[in-house]
Amino acid sequence: MAGACTWSRRFHAAGACARAAPTSGSSSPRADAADLSEVRRRYLEHLLTPDARVAWNAIVEALDEGARAEQIYLEVLTPAMVEIGRLWETAQIGVAQEHLATQITQTVLARLAPSLEDAAVALEVSGRRRTAIVAGTPGELHAIGARMVADFLEASGWDVLLLGPDAPLAEIAELTAERAPDVVALSTSLSFNLLAAGRVFARLRELENPPLLIAGGRAYEGQADRALLAGADVFATDPEALLRELALRLQ
Repeated sequence: MAGACTWSRRFHAAGACARAAPTSGSSSPRADAADLSEVRRRYLEHLLTPDARVAWNAIVEALDEGARAEQIYLEVLTPAMVEIGRLWETAQIGVAQEHLATQITQTVLARLAPSLEDAAVALEVSGRRRTAIVAGTPGELHAIGARMVADFLEASGWDVLLLGPDAPLAEIAELTAERAPDVVALSTSLSFNLLAAGRVFARLRELENPPLLIAGGRAYEGQADRALLAGADVFATDPEALLRELALRLQ
């Protein structure tokens, strides 16, 4: 995705509206872990086939059975794409197959994102909306993690500028200085891009009013210390954890 764009997903794709995830007050039962494990297995299978239509049908069925959109994001799509990444890194699938899986999942995200708003509570302070810049680390070509973060933030009332993968350091810094966001979130999937993440954080700290700096992604292997050493203020393991942390820090 070229340049910055303000995310707006208050559209309802055909089929997605009628089958949107239940709200938190719905009487539909929540899909249990076993159910989602099976959904995850089926979704991954359809990514590898690949069959975009059947993959989406697996998601729709899970929603109909009571799964919430945020569960699908975190317990189905995320682990499925982690496995796709592992298969690619170990040369069990090729680049084309990895790209197809990514494109299918990006389409699923676009159709699923409006349902996130059902249970979201806007985080506003002093009567103004918060702003976040979300980007992939320079050199980082994986886009799904940053997009999920952007979806969760926007659903929670944030104005989001999503720069996409491989955002240049100079342009991240320039946009941050221009827009003065509350948060800059940087997604890093591959460990050899951690030095680039550190350079971004260092540059942003030089600004007169630096934003809260967020690190996330598989490159950190779940270790907050590694993210803090890179220069981040906060390490978030997933978008829900990030929202909880922001709610505490941005009272």
